[in-house]
Amino acid sequence: MNETPTEIHELTERVLAAWAEALDIDVEAVPLDVSFFEAGGNSLLLLLLSEHLNELTTRELTIGELFQHSTVRAQTALLTDAPDAPAARLGATTRHTLLGRAGGAR
Repeated sequence: MNETPTEIHELTERVLAAWAEALDIDVEAVPLDVSFFEAGGNSLLLLLLSEHLNELTTRELTIGELFQHSTVRAQTALLTDAPDAPAARLGATTRHTLLGRAGGAR
């Protein structure tokens, strides 16, 4: 793909927002170059992040790709460079749905 710097910046902002949603933190607290797991994520939250990221473009990321490209910057690059590929969808649309928690409790 040939994204402009503005398009890449916008995609980065959307990836940051996906991380913030999955980690249940403010978007300003999401680091660009720290792995998802070091930022507080776990394997269940990675599945949720996958759902959010797969909604951003026509490119669907696999869990394996997210392990290999574990930072916001790396995931943004992957989304801008990669061809379309099928991936399984889990249907977990919120952190609380994935974790089986009601009412937004932590």
